[in-house]
Amino acid sequence: AWSNQCIEYWFLLHFEYLQADIQRDQYIRKLDKYFKDLGLDGYQKHRSDIFSILKTHGNLNLAIRWAKKRMNECVGKTPSQSAPATRVHELVVKLLRYIHH
Repeated sequence: AWSNQCIEYWFLLHFEYLQADIQRDQYIRKLDKYFKDLGLDGYQKHRSDIFSILKTHGNLNLAIRWAKKRMNECVGKTPSQSAPATRVHELVVKLLRYIHH
């Protein structure tokens, strides 16, 4: 499950759809703003509570839908040519089958 340019793209999809190829530090700034707007301390790369924050404040269903949409826009491209894009949603969908049972 890859995420190009970074895992923060997958995290950001929980809050907004993005198809512009921005730099890694811009993903972090965007997430930091969302987190602070939610009254949190801000985004940090290795937050131990990231799953909880995304689950509580983000929208997993939209993130999956938007990740699929972006992958459809990248058909025929290699992962390195697909920026931004992620396949993390494929792993998440598989894991959700076990979590909901």
